[in-house]
Amino acid sequence: MFEGIMKEAELLLGFAAVAVIWLVMIAMDVWRRAKGLKRRTTSPMRQWFASIGILWGLAAISVWAWMASGRTLADLGFSSGEAGGWRLGLAWGLAIAFAGQQVIQLIAIRRNEETRTQVKDVVFGSGDYDQIMPRRRKDVWGYQLLAVTAGITEEVVFRAFLISLFALWMPIWLAAVAALAMFIVAHAYQGVQGLVRILPVSIVLTLCYVLSGSLWPGIFLHVAVDVLSGLMVWVILPREGYVEVQPRTEGAPA
Repeated sequence: MFEGIMKEAELLLGFAAVAVIWLVMIAMDVWRRAKGLKRRTTSPMRQWFASIGILWGLAAISVWAWMASGRTLADLGFSSGEAGGWRLGLAWGLAIAFAGQQVIQLIAIRRNEETRTQVKDVVFGSGDYDQIMPRRRKDVWGYQLLAVTAGITEEVVFRAFLISLFALWMPIWLAAVAALAMFIVAHAYQGVQGLVRILPVSIVLTLCYVLSGSLWPGIFLHVAVDVLSGLMVWVILPREGYVEVQPRTEGAPA
């Protein structure tokens, strides 16, 4: 596979950019855990906006690399879907059904105080997943900007670009598994709890792209899930002020 990539400088550059950022994210998580950094008591606004810039940059590089290699946006998935027919319908069905399940879950959390308390304990008790979460309602808008950004750009990079790139030199399903693995590892900073949470939707997002050849079902689902996650956090946060986060005890694992 890599011999094929080496013959196309644009694709090599695009892959290298994604791979470098991917490795940097892993290294930063390892460093954070090794240092045992204190848990956040305020919303990570700077982290959100830095992530937004990085994600749009990676998406732009991915699109440029693909088009500079002589291929089209339609080939990358910016179309209604080359597969068409039942496969496109199934992809949209999966996306809508999964998003609907998330809406039902949000409604249940909103209506039940005990459920809200349980979710709050889970979200803000991990020390990993909660690192990217808002700490007060006034800051949720920043998280939602990141949610929409991730829903679009991560589909472009991890589904469209990487799967399409790998599929040039390996079977499509193997390419999908490789891209899925990179996507999961890129989210390792969320800890075991976060990885368990995103694994099902990550598989569905991958299926949506492979089945349809279109980015749109995956973008719809990814944006919906992330935005609904922001609404869920808004529901469990206190009406005024910051949520109380228990500090790590000295020597506790990150």
